[in-house]
Amino acid sequence: AVVMPARAQVVYPAVVPGVELQFPRDEGAHPAYRIEWWYVTGWVQDEAGAPLGFQGTFFRVRPGLGESNPSRFAPRQVLFGHAAIAEPTHGKLRHAERSAREGFDLAYAREGRVDVKIDDWSLRQDGDRYRALVQGEDFSLQLDLDRVQPPLLQGDGGFSRKGPLESSASYYYSLPHLRVSGAVTIDGRPRRVTGEAWFDHEWSSDVMDEQARGWDWIGINLDDGGALMAFRMRDAAGGARWTAATLRSADGSVRTFPPSQVQWTP
Repeated sequence: AVVMPARAQVVYPAVVPGVELQFPRDEGAHPAYRIEWWYVTGWVQDEAGAPLGFQGTFFRVRPGLGESNPSRFAPRQVLFGHAAIAEPTHGKLRHAERSAREGFDLAYAREGRVDVKIDDWSLRQDGDRYRALVQGEDFSLQLDLDRVQPPLLQGDGGFSRKGPLESSASYYYSLPHLRVSGAVTIDGRPRRVTGEAWFDHEWSSDVMDEQARGWDWIGINLDDGGALMAFRMRDAAGGARWTAATLRSADGSVRTFPPSQVQWTP
């Protein structure tokens, strides 16, 4: 019998400043990095004007397991999905999740453009349109998300610091003001919806600072066409370990804010 180590020596690429993000290439997966996610949140209305919030996230993780194992079942890449619907009249979140190792064309995160799939869940890109399909026990999403603005690079040209050490960082861009159309089905009843969304894509090998214990994030589509992103990494006492923000004004100009200029107040 041949005994293979469960964990090979894996060296993840570092996230470093000065790397120019390229589109659509960098919209796809970066499988050499430890962790990556595609994250869309939005606010829509149905035909009767009733509001709904939605969230859908796909995670890709390279755990460093089984990389020397030739089996197609080896968990070299693992995918997770999470989705939720917020309906004010319901009073609590409906949510669902999926997970699978990559393989057999049942679960994957492709390179070159957004194309992520976990069984019957998917997020795919066709030019400036992104299509999200999610199937939970009591709800489903079938949404088209149309890009109407260029990508917003976060941090220093897409290099986003997450802590005092430069090594705590991700590559990060956003797509604000996505135009949403499609259907939300709740308890078997489909509802046509329209609205707006915010899309984030990040990848990294070491996002969290060792002293970080929580993460507050917000993305705001401003009425004049501008967009604001802000986040706070919390320490064990609930204080700000690191903060940052990016504002794109209606005229297209972009301003970033260092930790000294960002304050979160509950």
